[in-house]
Amino acid sequence: MRRYPLRAARCEPGFCCPCRAAPGAGHGGGGGRRRCGGGGGPARPGRGAELGSRRPGMARMNVALQELGHAMPNYKRATLQDEEGPEPTGDGSTSPDSVEVGFRKGPGTLLSRLASRSQLELVLCAVAVSLALLLSVAVVTLAIQYRRDPSHSTCLTDACVRVASKILEALDTETDPCQDFYQYSCGGWIKRNPLPNGRSKWSTFNSIWDQNQAIMKHLLENTTFNSSSEAERKTQRYYLSCLKEQRIEELGSQPLMELIDKIGGWNITGSWNQTSFMEVLKSVSGTYRATPFFTVYVGADSKSSNSNIIQVDQSGLFLPSRDYYLNKTANERVLAAYLDYMVELGTLLGGTPEPTRLQMQQVLDFETQLANITVPQAERRDDEKIYHKMSIAELQVLAPAIDWLDYLSYALAPLELADTEPVVVYGDTYLQQVSELINDTDRSILNNYLIWNLVQKTASSLDQRFETAQERLLETLYGTRKSCTPRWQTCISNTDDTLGFALGSLFVKATFDRDSKAIAEEMISEIRAAFEVSLDQLDWMDEKTRQAAKEKADAIYDMIGFPDFILDNKELDDVYDGYEVSEDSFFQNMLNFYNFSAKVMADQLRKPPNRDQWSMTPQTVNAYYLPTKNGIVFPAGILQAPFYARNHPKALNFGGIGVVMGHELTHAFDDQGREYDKEGNLRPWWQNSSLEAFKNRTACMTEQYGRYTVHSEKVNGRQTLGENIADNGGLKAAYNAYKSWLQKNGEEKRLPALGLTNHQLFFVGFAQVWCSVRTPESSHEGLVTDPHSPDKYRVIGTLSNSRDFVEHFGCPLGSPMNPGKHCEALSPKPGTMDKHITPGELLCLGSSLAFSGLFYYLYRRKSRVVARIQEAPKLQVDDNLPALVSAAEGRCLPYVALEGIVLPAQAALTSHYHEGLLGVIQKLQLKEHRLIWNSLARSWSESERVLSEQIYTVPFLLASPGPEAATQPPAQGGEFFLCLGDWQTVLAELESASGLWKGAALLCAAAGLAVLLHALCRAYRRSRPGQQPEEDKELDGEEGGDRAPEDSCVVCLSRPRECVLLGCGHICCCFRCFQALPTRLCPICRGPIDRVVPLYQA
Repeated sequence: MRRYPLRAARCEPGFCCPCRAAPGAGHGGGGGRRRCGGGGGPARPGRGAELGSRRPGMARMNVALQELGHAMPNYKRATLQDEEGPEPTGDGSTSPDSVEVGFRKGPGTLLSRLASRSQLELVLCAVAVSLALLLSVAVVTLAIQYRRDPSHSTCLTDACVRVASKILEALDTETDPCQDFYQYSCGGWIKRNPLPNGRSKWSTFNSIWDQNQAIMKHLLENTTFNSSSEAERKTQRYYLSCLKEQRIEELGSQPLMELIDKIGGWNITGSWNQTSFMEVLKSVSGTYRATPFFTVYVGADSKSSNSNIIQVDQSGLFLPSRDYYLNKTANERVLAAYLDYMVELGTLLGGTPEPTRLQMQQVLDFETQLANITVPQAERRDDEKIYHKMSIAELQVLAPAIDWLDYLSYALAPLELADTEPVVVYGDTYLQQVSELINDTDRSILNNYLIWNLVQKTASSLDQRFETAQERLLETLYGTRKSCTPRWQTCISNTDDTLGFALGSLFVKATFDRDSKAIAEEMISEIRAAFEVSLDQLDWMDEKTRQAAKEKADAIYDMIGFPDFILDNKELDDVYDGYEVSEDSFFQNMLNFYNFSAKVMADQLRKPPNRDQWSMTPQTVNAYYLPTKNGIVFPAGILQAPFYARNHPKALNFGGIGVVMGHELTHAFDDQGREYDKEGNLRPWWQNSSLEAFKNRTACMTEQYGRYTVHSEKVNGRQTLGENIADNGGLKAAYNAYKSWLQKNGEEKRLPALGLTNHQLFFVGFAQVWCSVRTPESSHEGLVTDPHSPDKYRVIGTLSNSRDFVEHFGCPLGSPMNPGKHCEALSPKPGTMDKHITPGELLCLGSSLAFSGLFYYLYRRKSRVVARIQEAPKLQVDDNLPALVSAAEGRCLPYVALEGIVLPAQAALTSHYHEGLLGVIQKLQLKEHRLIWNSLARSWSESERVLSEQIYTVPFLLASPGPEAATQPPAQGGEFFLCLGDWQTVLAELESASGLWKGAALLCAAAGLAVLLHALCRAYRRSRPGQQPEEDKELDGEEGGDRAPEDSCVVCLSRPRECVLLGCGHICCCFRCFQALPTRLCPICRGPIDRVVPLYQA
């Protein structure tokens, strides 16, 4: 018999038992040369190894055997057969008394390698493969995320070229976007849009409204209303009565003078009834809807939004703000112009100049006293504090100068009211003070003030003299140049104010695409979802408040385009039933409408609020949020370019109407909207901790916007807080919704000639919505009255708070558009979302670290085994082995390599197919063999798969050639290698496996380090002054920071211009882009191209 080495076997404490080997793996019969190897950990202290032999009294040695089962030979076709038989002995015989292990013959197949691993290693390998696949997916995802779009992804459709041309015209590419993004986005627009005559402000909103007015003019002047609703016919009659300037001039001031006499006279123009203060107040305020002293209206109760209630608030000033009256030095010109206007209207109505000036000065002084007790709007932002519910009787005690029951019964006739009727007063202190002011003021001044309120409300319906007087006042107040506004535009505006929903019916039928409503509703859903996701990220908001906020966001009721009733003739007629319209008297039509609206208001008091009722007409270019309904409204008038167009890139639609939608949705959670719950009721539903955190964050925004100035005048950060919160939150929600859309639908093609990514286009689209020009006087008026910030700072303030904007434009830290401090009311605490690592990068980094750790663990495990094997003495199972163990310290050899013969400890396994073939391991496989026809290669190919597999083993011993000694495994077990190869082969394979795990660990660690370095480099680029974003360089075809050449193609920005387009003659594109044009229209002027000729350079 030949000897076979048992490699690196661990000799450790055993038990007194017969000499036998543990169950192992192997195959074959006697007579063949086989080598075996085994190994284990260090011996435990306090125990000795025992050696045994077939002679009594000899010590026994236990052998641990664990990792077995390496190279299993293949089977062929659907047959069952044994493993490969043993090699014959030297003499060619086979002895059943010397059954040996046959294992690890060469590298073996994948199955044989797997079979030789322990259960732990198999589990770890499976985990490693799974994690490797996950890392591969993450790497591919990250690669896709950061790949640059190829040049062929440029959109060259007619719509794309047109919108790109408009955007390019509006840009000021000479301005650094990180210095002044408003100038960068709107500089070209401002240059091309000087302020029109008669306008104090011109913006994209005004431009769209002018377009809408032109459409409505055409409809009213060219439509036959024979078969339409009566409301639409009333609309046309009203409009035509306004156009009849000759009739208006003929009547002159007579209609108003007759009305004044009917009410009781005016001290300025004649006699007046000195005892009729309450009667005049009821007529002026109740019948004709003027608002002296206060305003009264019927609306949803803020604390019980399912019911309507009478509401009273401060009012009574003609000039836009109390500041005009109180800051006399700064507004001296305005006050003088206002007095002149008052005197001119008084004299036009029959007064003499000097007495009229004297009395009008008294009226102006009285208005100044009213202004002094009027509470500034910035101090009225807490609805909870200014809400005061009381009965009419309690209101009478609060402000006794007015007979409230008498007044309200008249204003809300024919309703019957009692002094127990509830009333909501917004500003009880003001009403108390105005009551005292009325009692302390001469009755003639009060009468002059009341009639003046009626005069200034109705003067616009009179002849040209009144209109000219008004223009002179507006020129001083707003800085407008002499008006050239056509009469039809004035009449369209008046018609919209009076019969807006009937006019809206005509507008919607003619212009509104019904599919736009569904698309807009889908966008709102996407933005709402993005907003709710952002609520989950608010680490400063407690869970109870967060859940209530989500419920409120879910409950927001959206109204898109128009109310349904306007398309139903009967319902539309019912709305305006009772309003009489004559084509002959524009002034009377106005008075009839005031009286009609008073009756409509009274009719609402005993009815529950109508959730579907709109307070904005469909043709209006605006949108709003109503807290008592928890509803948002987007009229058809704003659902058009530049806010929205079906053929525009989604980046523009989300940057336009998407931000508007996000803006209105965010109003539900601004400093005022947050006070209302999901049902629209005013109540404290925020927990104190979240409320305090919210106020701390809004204080940052108040301070930020308060630093902005217009013509050296500061923006009121407190007055504009709600709109600033909505601007910032709307931008964030819309951008997150756009990113979600991209994840579902993929990247869009880019617009030509702009050199902007679609993410950059989103922000440019947002900014260009707010392009505007304004007179200094109008800017001042906006600063003191408007709850919105100036358009410039709606862009700069919002974007400088946006980390997404800073990332995509690469604005360096410390630049005006990246000041470092970001004020965001509805965002996590500073730093929690200031991440330089994207989710894809985090996945990659985490996966690579996990792989690296796992592979390093496997490497260390294998390397320890290799080290033990390298140090292990190489011994044979013979008579000398017991002596060596006995002489060892503690009678233990920690780790040895043994060479011996494998003998079965019991009856050997016999082959089913070879009677003389014996062994200790038998593996049976059932395989399926198939021939598959390859139609592409036109040949047959073989395919095999294992249907089932069974392995049988018997215990075996590792013994010397003679009967002197044998080994058996210890009861405790231990690591053991059994192989056919020699000691060096085992060591080489283990070293190879160890090196493989080490390389994998280093590779994964390098991948993680690369991802981390990428993120750190990006962070550095953000913070490095003067850094130009790489994506800008690529898009602009730049190298080393230089811009694309002046003569580059305006479409691809890379190749030179090569074509002369005839007949416009423009030289603007390369021949390849010319061929790619979807229509033969010039990319610059959109003129037709007759032919193209090459451009020759001299």
